[in-house]
Amino acid sequence: MTYKENVPDTRELPVREMVKELKEFGVNVYGYDPLLSKEEIEAFGVNALDEFNVIMDCVIVAVAHDEFKKMKLDDVRKFMNDKPVLVDVRGMFDEDEADEKGFYYKGL
Repeated sequence: MTYKENVPDTRELPVREMVKELKEFGVNVYGYDPLLSKEEIEAFGVNALDEFNVIMDCVIVAVAHDEFKKMKLDDVRKFMNDKPVLVDVRGMFDEDEADEKGFYYKGL
């Protein structure tokens, strides 16, 4: 949810606009960022996740924190439904591997 990887800076970040757009479509939005407090995450108007204990339809990777870089597609798949959608803004995952693992994958 921060603007730059491994820095807790939330100025000028595109995540606010993403959240706004998703909410306009009635999407229930959750947020997770290891560098932000629950209160800072909820200030975006989203439900803060302390851990990945909710089954998601879609995951948007908006920042490439070191913690996220350690995750493999199989780790992400554990908290997603049977038709997972992965939007990889930072290009952290391999598109071909994501396709092989059953993700609907979009990178930017």
